[in-house]
Amino acid sequence: MIQPVPLLTPDAQRGQRTIARCHERLARQRKRLGPAGRPVTTTYLAVERALIGGLCVIYISGVALVAIHMLSGG
Repeated sequence: MIQPVPLLTPDAQRGQRTIARCHERLARQRKRLGPAGRPVTTTYLAVERALIGGLCVIYISGVALVAIHMLSGG
């Protein structure tokens, strides 16, 4: 007849080997990539935010202009 399926248990040694391989691979990748680039300055962040904010204002102004034009019957 049908026999019961054996309970599968994780292999602790295999898990440890897998974790060790992952750590080794991450260490090699970090070494290959080297140190991180220069830190982002506050001036760069301010310019980036101003640029994105300006683009958002232009977009919202365009949407508002189209809405006003449609509501006025145009």
